[in-house]
Amino acid sequence: MIKRIVVCLFIVLCVVSEISAQSISEIKANNAYLWGEGRGVTLTEADRAALDDLITQISVTVESRYSKVDENVVDKEGVSTQSSFKAVLQTYSNATLQNTERFVISNEPDAHVFRFVKKNDVDRIFASRRTKVEDMVSFALRARNDGKIDEALRNLYWAYCLLKSLPSSSEITYDNQGQSCLLITWIPEQIRQIFSSIEITRQPMPDGETENMALLNITCDGKPVSSFDYTYFDGRNWSNIYSAKDGLGVIELLPGMATDNIQIRCEYEFAGEAHIDKEIESVVKVMKGTAFRDAYIWVHRTAEPQMATATCTPSATSAVAESAPEVADAGEISCLEGEAAEYYEVRIGRILDAVQSKSYDTVRPLFTEQGWDMFERLLAYGRARLLDTSSLSFIEADGKVICRSVPMSFSFANNNRKFVEDIVFTFDEEKKVESLAFGLGQEAMEDILYHSVWAEKSRIFLMSFLENYKTAYALKRLDYIRDIFDDNAVIITGAVTRRITGDVELNSYRTNQYVRYNRQTKDQYLRNLARCFDSNEFINIRFGNNDVVKAGAGGELYGIQIKQDYYSTNYGDQGYLFLMVDLNDPDRPVIKVRTWQPEKDPNFGLYDIGMF
Repeated sequence: MIKRIVVCLFIVLCVVSEISAQSISEIKANNAYLWGEGRGVTLTEADRAALDDLITQISVTVESRYSKVDENVVDKEGVSTQSSFKAVLQTYSNATLQNTERFVISNEPDAHVFRFVKKNDVDRIFASRRTKVEDMVSFALRARNDGKIDEALRNLYWAYCLLKSLPSSSEITYDNQGQSCLLITWIPEQIRQIFSSIEITRQPMPDGETENMALLNITCDGKPVSSFDYTYFDGRNWSNIYSAKDGLGVIELLPGMATDNIQIRCEYEFAGEAHIDKEIESVVKVMKGTAFRDAYIWVHRTAEPQMATATCTPSATSAVAESAPEVADAGEISCLEGEAAEYYEVRIGRILDAVQSKSYDTVRPLFTEQGWDMFERLLAYGRARLLDTSSLSFIEADGKVICRSVPMSFSFANNNRKFVEDIVFTFDEEKKVESLAFGLGQEAMEDILYHSVWAEKSRIFLMSFLENYKTAYALKRLDYIRDIFDDNAVIITGAVTRRITGDVELNSYRTNQYVRYNRQTKDQYLRNLARCFDSNEFINIRFGNNDVVKAGAGGELYGIQIKQDYYSTNYGDQGYLFLMVDLNDPDRPVIKVRTWQPEKDPNFGLYDIGMF
């Protein structure tokens, strides 16, 4: 019986091999196909060689449809028009070209692979990239409306690079609210319009602050930017990248640096972040950068300090309060002003003075054990620098007092990015600082505060939870993260992967990029997170738009969809985070569900509370 099965299998393999050989011969003889073949020790090596051979054939076919591509390709010694087309098409080899059909003629260790595509179907190779260009343009327009200037410029510029790698790029249009726009000229114009709408003024540092720093007020279309990346010229060279938040930026002044005419360069290439998308990274490396003269902005004028929008704004200075004020009854929300805020204002002042003078031990008694641990982690997070503190606010909720917001800048020895973050201090019932957090951006806060039908206390606790959540990742508080996740939490992570198969019929022109969703246990997730913490000097998370839904049952049970930007020492990504969190006990939030996906799934969109 076994011998009969072996014989049958041998016959089948012979038949398949004969059919494949006949098919390959027919394809080679048929002028309707383009083909390439390659050999190597491994299948991967042979497949890459076959794709390179196929690229050469495709470049001859589409050459006439490229618009001056040789002028857009990075210069190489002896570069020719033909090699320029091949260089651009190489950016497809790890993406769309995997959609071409494949025969494995022989397996390892003497692998032989045959790749082919119908000439009439060559356009399908470029279809997914064109769709990506359109999606990025749409996202850029939404980001500009939200004041996220860094995201708007990044998506527009990367879309422009991808566009130039497409054949007939000078003919591709985009439907912008019913108006057909020629992308090859429209995208650069949109970038220039953003530059022309940005205004940057210098704000004097408050009295007593360091003299080698200057604050910047940054607006676009007359409104404070939600986020914005820039560099500045220090008289000798261009600085590292700085990230402004909610209209506030900073520059560090070198000795002798002229401060009357500071030149700012708006970041728009984001070359250091291109690795988050391999397709974009390959195109950015090949295509020449486009220089935008409008990206350079002079900071001439000096503006008076601007008071940030806050729930309440106490006096910037006050005498030492001798005794703590009475707190409101549990469950009440109140804004502390004047004498009621004086006790907390003075203690925050002492803490900030200690940060300035680096005499940290003098304020140790003002913290709980947990609060002091977070304070030390914050100081170790990056070279912390205190910025404008002229606009603090104090909110009292359930016997606790929240101080918002203390802007600080952070820089890192092994990274060229510098952040501005608002620090939020929370005092417990004993009037000691029990926690510190990186505050949400103005837009993210408004997304939550907009739900006026919810109790004000619920909205305050939601904001505090999200701030503590993102801060826990930045300060690598693994114990805190372990505590807030339910032991049976549903944890799903999505990763973009690529489908490679030798099955011609099943693989024919199907998109090879898809999202693989992985279900993890709490322990698995925490182990992976611990490795991530160990391998990164810093982690910074930014939350964009929040979509918060309250469950119909379960009391204070919420589903939160968040647009998340993740930056770390050696990795960065963008995606959508979903959390289902139980806030019935605000002191002990419990995450029931956490999902992350790099993009909206074509079948179900985004995870939401109705799925669990």
